[in-house]
Amino acid sequence: MFFLFGFNKKPIGKEQRKIMKNGLEVNAIITVYKKYFELFFIPILPLGKSYSLYIPHSDEYYEPGFFGKIPAEYVEVCEQVGRLY
Repeated sequence: MFFLFGFNKKPIGKEQRKIMKNGLEVNAIITVYKKYFELFFIPILPLGKSYSLYIPHSDEYYEPGFFGKIPAEYVEVCEQVGRLY
């Protein structure tokens, strides 16, 4: 099947930050994605940023979507990383 247009997200940055989890300071890997509208696989319009958060200490992964979302205490940390990219 051949698509002429669609939506895609591409990773633009990844950073490791320390966050508080259950009273402990643990490392978290935050990935910043840029969403695009594509035409013939060429990004045309940027639509915004999204984030994913992975905590290796407890093996937790958060990404906004239909069934999950990033907890409120970690959203600010993700937005700080997003400002760098």
